[in-house]
Amino acid sequence: MRWRITRCLFELEKLWCKVMTAFGKEFREKYYSFEEGVVPVNNGSFGAIPKYVRDALIKNIDQDYKFPDRYLKDEGRNAVRNAAVQVAKVVDADPNNLVFVTNATTAVNTILRSYPFKKNDKILIQSTTYGACNNTVKFLAKKIGIEIVIIQLNYPLTDDEVISKFKSIFEKNEITLALFDAVSSMPGVRLPFEKIIQLCHEYNVLSLVDGAHSIGLIPYSLNTLKPDFYCSNLHKWFSCPRGCAFLYVDKKHHKKIHTLPVSHSYLDDDYDLPTPELEEKRLIDRFAYIGTMSLAPYVTAIDAIFFRNEICGGEDVIRNHNHNLALKVAKLVSTKWGTSYLENKDNTLITSMVSIEVPLTPQFIDIIKSQDDYNKKLKSTVEDITISKYKTRVPLDYHNGKLYARFSSEVYNCIEDYEYASDALLKAIDQVLASLM
Repeated sequence: MRWRITRCLFELEKLWCKVMTAFGKEFREKYYSFEEGVVPVNNGSFGAIPKYVRDALIKNIDQDYKFPDRYLKDEGRNAVRNAAVQVAKVVDADPNNLVFVTNATTAVNTILRSYPFKKNDKILIQSTTYGACNNTVKFLAKKIGIEIVIIQLNYPLTDDEVISKFKSIFEKNEITLALFDAVSSMPGVRLPFEKIIQLCHEYNVLSLVDGAHSIGLIPYSLNTLKPDFYCSNLHKWFSCPRGCAFLYVDKKHHKKIHTLPVSHSYLDDDYDLPTPELEEKRLIDRFAYIGTMSLAPYVTAIDAIFFRNEICGGEDVIRNHNHNLALKVAKLVSTKWGTSYLENKDNTLITSMVSIEVPLTPQFIDIIKSQDDYNKKLKSTVEDITISKYKTRVPLDYHNGKLYARFSSEVYNCIEDYEYASDALLKAIDQVLASLM
């Protein structure tokens, strides 16, 4: 009887939330813990966790420190594996192919620094590849002698144009591995990564998808796509604490991929485990314990899934709200600024992030284009001002002859956030440009 009453109260709470707390500022105040006055329009950089997930994180940390030996040896590991299985369901992946790592950069490094590349192997990257991953490829070029092939992507491009560029390079080069985004960071645009994976299959190229921006942002099925390697942060668009990402490795590569750092569970590539059952779990057993660390961010993926399903209404509801809000932001800010936003004729670039052209005189655009130090100083100083003076932040990126501002849309945002942040950004830019004259 008590269980039924509790269940009924819970269902009433869910209904009450859906009826009384629409997404936006009221939702933010009820379910998130932003400091008063903060206007968060940059979810794409660091994400944000609901109070519900934060409380679960603290609870798991407390559980760990009550008896670390028990938690880290048994309870925590079992909870992590359970969470990974649930995340695998979200992205439709074999759970034996999916493990947790701390972030997407670590995941990309794990693959690139494990795979047995040889001198003169060619790795394809985009001109828009995330800086940290770009540096990892440069590291391999220096240490091993791999060759870097860069595909130039100047947006706006249609999906067909992007595919054509990849195909052209595959036809002219014997590429060993292609590293490409699901959704790029800067500018914040979606790639036709599903078709690029298929193209990799056709040309016998290994596919490593940097899906840092993907789970919670766009739908996909890893069982259907079958990439060689895929990773995504859970802290950006999936309501998890920072220090939580997943790495997917196709079964045929399990022997080649090792933890970063190499740790207690290391096995040689040519070592065969004694039973098929152990071999099936080879990847997850290798990544079960890398070193002493908090497991709480991984475990709370379960709580993030609950919040997104039961309080927010599910992935489709979240995604549709965020995408529609991003479209409104694109039109609002570009109209107010008298500029443009990055989208192609097929409307496939915008997700819950949109890159909008910043109104600058041709004189300053030429300076930014020709002086990299000036460009970096402008962006860094503008961000410092918007954070300290206006309690907001809008990342800037120079791309294809224009300076773009990237705005992110989430369930805790309302259109007024972007009215404020876009004004604050221009004030900060004017202040910086005046000081540099």
